[in-house]
Amino acid sequence: MPFLRRFIKIIIALFVVWHIVAVFVYSLYHVEGTPILEWMNSKRNYVRPYILITSQWQRWNLFSPDPLRRVIEMKFDRQVSDETWVNIYTLNEKTVGWWQRAPELKIMRRMEDENNEPLQERYVHDLCRTRGIPAGTRMRLRKRWFIIPKNEVTQSTAWWNAWEPDWREMELLQTTCPSIP
Repeated sequence: MPFLRRFIKIIIALFVVWHIVAVFVYSLYHVEGTPILEWMNSKRNYVRPYILITSQWQRWNLFSPDPLRRVIEMKFDRQVSDETWVNIYTLNEKTVGWWQRAPELKIMRRMEDENNEPLQERYVHDLCRTRGIPAGTRMRLRKRWFIIPKNEVTQSTAWWNAWEPDWREMELLQTTCPSIP
């Protein structure tokens, strides 16, 4: 029994050390010119699956005095004629239920940040399947985004109420809905 208890304590301690190292290595950026940090940063691919699975992927800038200012959404369009596309779904924080928000928006960020065409295509094909869109239908995925302004001087509530986002748009992918097996 004492052996088992000691073994469990060692396993827990090793897990805690692994977790601390994984979060630290994944959080590294701006490591140019520091050899040890560059070496640790090169090991990021080993810890990345663990960090993403356990939702530890947020970095300090999310809570820092200089928070993230980019707002993005994905638009899924269906082609109805040669030149005409119709939006059938918009993926953003308003269209996803609270219980699905973290994983869905994380997938959206991966599709956008990593320019991951296989993931984009798989997501569109899954949308075709779940929405019952016929095989052979042309689909398009667009990214829309805007940046919340960073003002040197604090603006009034009236200014923010009158402010309108400057949406930008980029087409990421065109594909065809596959046949459902």
